[in-house]
Amino acid sequence: MEGDTTNEHINIGNQHASLMSMPYKKTKPTVFQNTIRLSTCSQLRSDILISLNRGRMELRDFRTELGVSSTTAIHALRELEKGNLVFQDEDRNYALTKIGEVIALKLADFIDAIEVVKTHEDFWLTHDLSGIPHSLLEKIGWLKDSALLEDTAIDIFKVHKNFVNLLEDAKKIRGISSIFVPDYPLLFEKLILKKKADVELVVTEEVLNKMLEMANQKMLKDAIEDENFKLKLYTVKEGINAAFTVTDYFLSFGMFHVGGTYDYNRDIISYDKKAIEWGMELFKFYLKQAEQVYL
Repeated sequence: MEGDTTNEHINIGNQHASLMSMPYKKTKPTVFQNTIRLSTCSQLRSDILISLNRGRMELRDFRTELGVSSTTAIHALRELEKGNLVFQDEDRNYALTKIGEVIALKLADFIDAIEVVKTHEDFWLTHDLSGIPHSLLEKIGWLKDSALLEDTAIDIFKVHKNFVNLLEDAKKIRGISSIFVPDYPLLFEKLILKKKADVELVVTEEVLNKMLEMANQKMLKDAIEDENFKLKLYTVKEGINAAFTVTDYFLSFGMFHVGGTYDYNRDIISYDKKAIEWGMELFKFYLKQAEQVYL
């Protein structure tokens, strides 16, 4: 039996080698490729799918919204109908099929992602993305309504000052950091004790030690233990390749350069609900890896 098994392995190996040596043959376009072509290779068809993703439309709506003639719109709509992405109801309104709904959603997400990375192309090309988990890179389009804030030659603390000003109005603060800024311990002391902000921070052990050196340790201990205050500290053992703060009304997102140094001069800022939701998901990702600190 053992001999038969060996021969079988040899035969399978030979078959595999034979398959690998076969020349590659280009296959005919499949239904999948046709659907990709329908939805992405025409600006008009893509725009129609995105527009219908917001609801049913009459033919005249396409003329108004997309700025095309009825003849042009009808031609594109018929192609989408043939691909089972669009249909016309009994009232002669156009709508997405169930398949069309799925494709339109993914298409919209894809377009949003392109908008994010191309609007601030240099920022995304020159920074380390390893601090963002794959699941949230897939949702990078949620940051489309954001702005890139940069220091200038005459205002070298522009990013820092803007962050501090925004933070002072926040009621709920969630932060992640592997960098230490000397001003922050006193700032957070003020936010917690005077403004009763709800604060949770995840930092590296090195940053925590620096915080304890600079801050009033009794204040920190009281703030953690006293029910009248809302402060929770967490640490992670491994480095974090990002530094960001998400609050009840804004997201401030900073990153490390590809070379490994933190970029203090540029920050992604957004007040959009989807961006804030993205930031909260990123915070929860790191929170799962962290241990709570008790002083």
